[in-house]
Amino acid sequence: MDRDAIIVFPENVSFNKKWMLKTEYFGAFPELELAMLKEGYALAYLKNRNRWGTDEDQIAKRDFAEYLNSEYGFKRRCICIGMSCGGFHAVNFASRFPSYVSLLYLDAPLLSFCGWSGNGAGNRDVWEKEQMEAYGFKTTAEIRIYNDQPVHRLKTLTDNNIPVALVYGDADTCVSPEENALVLYQYYIIKNAPIKIWRKRGCDHHPHVAVDTDEVMEFIKRNEL
Repeated sequence: MDRDAIIVFPENVSFNKKWMLKTEYFGAFPELELAMLKEGYALAYLKNRNRWGTDEDQIAKRDFAEYLNSEYGFKRRCICIGMSCGGFHAVNFASRFPSYVSLLYLDAPLLSFCGWSGNGAGNRDVWEKEQMEAYGFKTTAEIRIYNDQPVHRLKTLTDNNIPVALVYGDADTCVSPEENALVLYQYYIIKNAPIKIWRKRGCDHHPHVAVDTDEVMEFIKRNEL
């Protein structure tokens, strides 16, 4: 596999064979990962070809999980940590390969191509160009009508009873909660699937930090598959 990867093992505590997969932006806002490392979890990252959750990257993550299982004894299932565009990867990976995911931790996740403001026309142009290159779209209209985005894959998550720990800022001006996080939350509630939500009042897209790390960790330990 011709990709860069990072594997971080816990120090000073016994490795419990459980692990987290940071799906994008490794090293950004690592408070939860650092706390989980102290609990015996490992942390891994595999570099993506792009940040838009294409199948090529999800297949690579599956193969990476198999490698970690065979070489280091990692459990087959992982906790996917998806922040912002990392949510695109996390949900796509879980919906493509649900047997490899024990829980989703999503923080201000982007789940739709059009569910973001871009914080200005310059960013919008860049993001749309990336999306077109990643998926082979010829026009921006194809982006808007594409019906295999993470928001279209939620049924697979609930059918497989994959738990979700969901964090969002209710003042997010970059990734709309109403078009992303809250769509997932409402769908999970309707399907009576395992989810807990943490609302950060007055918080914009950044910082990606859990309201209460200890509470999030307790939910993970109690619900992970």
